[in-house]
Amino acid sequence: MEPSRMTSGSPRGQTHTAMDRIRDGRRMTSMIDWLADVWSRATSVDVVEGGEEAGPIDERALLADIRDPTVLAELRSATTTGSFTGDICRCHGSRTLVLRDGEVTACASMHGCDTVSWERRRFRDDLIVAPCEIASSAAAQVVPGQIVQFYGQLTDLLQLQEARPQFRPAGKKALRHLADRNVPEVLRPVLASIAGQQAGELPAEQVGNLRQLLASSDPSPTHRATQLLDWLGRLPVPAEALWGEGVLVRQLLVGIAPHDIATAADNHRTGHIAMGIINLVQHNGDDGTFTSSIVPTLRELFSEPR
Repeated sequence: MEPSRMTSGSPRGQTHTAMDRIRDGRRMTSMIDWLADVWSRATSVDVVEGGEEAGPIDERALLADIRDPTVLAELRSATTTGSFTGDICRCHGSRTLVLRDGEVTACASMHGCDTVSWERRRFRDDLIVAPCEIASSAAAQVVPGQIVQFYGQLTDLLQLQEARPQFRPAGKKALRHLADRNVPEVLRPVLASIAGQQAGELPAEQVGNLRQLLASSDPSPTHRATQLLDWLGRLPVPAEALWGEGVLVRQLLVGIAPHDIATAADNHRTGHIAMGIINLVQHNGDDGTFTSSIVPTLRELFSEPR
């Protein structure tokens, strides 16, 4: 239960005195004992929309009602192991964990994919956790879109920030971009004639023709999914990935069974494939199938707290 990499300290820029360290140590001990107590009594955990100052808990949208003992154990480990910061995040958080033993016993706001703030007003001491543990825990499979929290981190890791122009040009210059994005070769001659923004605006008939062209060249749905996810995960963020070629790629994935898409992601554990899955989930949702498929990748890429 005890956080494995505990650190204490004043906010950056302030000096620690001996008394400060003593008080910090007592606060952490008190918090660890408190966490052990409330988790040992918890029979369920609700995940609700909104963080601090988002209104009464019981009036918020319920994202998940977790009661399975195995899932509760994973969530407990994921949200109580890490390093204390000695400070709090200035944002309010995106969602809240609510521990219950019949009644509400504890709350924690979630900040991004790596920060948990337990009873902020009482402790004022955020816990930095391994980001992959929350998003890849069993609990994440019943919390809609949890892996989308990795979108920003993968954008930075894969250096996908867009430049100018925001969308890929058409013509001869397009061929280099299409090759850099690992676009299936059979589609490149057609796509070179249109710009990236236009690719996201193609009528359904043309999208269908491209889908059929790809299927004719590669009858394996899993292999097609691999190519499309890799392409989707290489698009510059945000314009091309969300509104340009990203629209087209998500449409081309329509018709490939979720099982085949998940199998492709599980078989090819790369950051770009994971980014493609996250882009897909961001727009189409997930029942846990896609989240499970990139758990190993997330663990490899984000195995330690920042």
